[in-house]
Amino acid sequence: MSHITGDSPPVAAPRPPSAAPGFEGVRLTGLTKTFRRTTVLRDAHLDLVPGDIHALIGQNGSGKSTIVKILSGFHRPDSGAILARAGKEYSFPLTARQLDELGIAFVHQDLGLVDSASVVDNIRIGRFSRGRFSRRIDMRTERSAARRTLDRLGSSIDVDAPVGGLSAAQRSIVAIARAVQSLRGGDGVIVFDESTQSLPPAVLAGFYATVRDLAVQGTAILLVSHRLDEVMALSDAVTVLRDGQVVASALPTAATSVRELTRLMLGVEAQTHPLREEVPGAPADVVLTATGLTGRRLRGVDLALRAGEVLGVTGATESGHEELPYLLAGTRPGGGHVACDGRRVDLAAANARALIDLGVALVPQGRTTAGLALGLTASDNLSLPRMRSRNSRYWLSKNWQEDEARRVIADFGITPARADLPMGAFSGGNQQKFLVGKWMVARPRVLLLHEPTQAVDVGARRDILRNIRRAAAAGAAVVVVSLDEEDLASVCDRVVVLAAGRPSAELTAPFTAADVIDAVGNRLGALEEHS
Repeated sequence: MSHITGDSPPVAAPRPPSAAPGFEGVRLTGLTKTFRRTTVLRDAHLDLVPGDIHALIGQNGSGKSTIVKILSGFHRPDSGAILARAGKEYSFPLTARQLDELGIAFVHQDLGLVDSASVVDNIRIGRFSRGRFSRRIDMRTERSAARRTLDRLGSSIDVDAPVGGLSAAQRSIVAIARAVQSLRGGDGVIVFDESTQSLPPAVLAGFYATVRDLAVQGTAILLVSHRLDEVMALSDAVTVLRDGQVVASALPTAATSVRELTRLMLGVEAQTHPLREEVPGAPADVVLTATGLTGRRLRGVDLALRAGEVLGVTGATESGHEELPYLLAGTRPGGGHVACDGRRVDLAAANARALIDLGVALVPQGRTTAGLALGLTASDNLSLPRMRSRNSRYWLSKNWQEDEARRVIADFGITPARADLPMGAFSGGNQQKFLVGKWMVARPRVLLLHEPTQAVDVGARRDILRNIRRAAAAGAAVVVVSLDEEDLASVCDRVVVLAAGRPSAELTAPFTAADVIDAVGNRLGALEEHS
């Protein structure tokens, strides 16, 4: 059944819904959740029908993650219940045994895999069978169980292979296998919680086909996604959340549009013009030059970064574009030189501190792994890079921290507007806003951003991109490294396309998302012809 190969063609064929006998789906009713004095979910409801792919959408902070966490047993709601199997009612929080009884399984955003462990260990973790007397794990039995599940998905992945060495497509299969292993054919509910975010574009069509196949067997699918094109292509029905409340319930996907879903999410019509027209820049003098940038894939790239300009960098998978911001920031080993204000830095010998001293700031991809400390407050996260420079040896001032937090919250429209909350209490999109604001508030001379709108909804995306344009208008040289052609077309003055580690094309505004796609595709096709 597996279609996730990395080179699958787009799958657009209609899927006939079906339902397995004996399973009647689940109904979530009256879900309300309050954190301290903030109500994040109010009387929400959701029906998951066997054989249907039901999308759950909303702006970051709308309550999507709260529903998933309630369903998984992580949060206890203030009120609400779950009805399943001929009207049997369960109260929250659900236990692991109850989740098994209901057949509810999850595939999370980061896939939740342990790279150092084998495929069989990742699939069977938490389900290992032990000898009655010895309590030892029978690995032969475990391998057989993992193999049966992978066979069911049509995958031939070696169960003893370390997950860290697998391709993105294979990793997604392992995560799905772990979720479906305890479900009888056509049974249960699988929650895909932003699961496609960690997948490259080349494997998405195969992933979608695998999800469709699970639904055809009768499994109920809950698809939590910020990608409206994905929702339109994959789902049968859509429930929309706004400000913690359901504003559209089980809306047939075929009867709506991206424009209408955006209006429901935002409460207003979305603007569609490029943000570079709304917040125009004024490219000025070169503030930083990079020469001979060389890494694992980059092969001698030269760049000139101008104040007041947003430069986009993109390319096909493995073109080397993803290395560029980390080389420029001194956080990844490589070669080349950076020059600024008469100072020349050898990147082979430099570290991040040397580049920060030049006024270079990096907003990395992976907010929870490389950008934020979820256990610290939002205020502390924002001020960490400047603690040493803004405070004296003998006095720790809170005034500047509070001022910076207020500015970031106001500029990015963050909700709840509470800098004293732990970062982990915010939705993913609001965390992403804090991550970008953390470096932008310091007004760096050069701002490097890698996939700045990753895993955020349409409203948060607009807020982040608008602030990127504002940073350039204030005089920063901004570099946006991304695979998102819509973002690049909206926010960039120029886009450099890389292929095989070198610049292969350059676009100058005005240009469209289609122009970016064509530039990347044309260069990729030319390379394939000569390979």
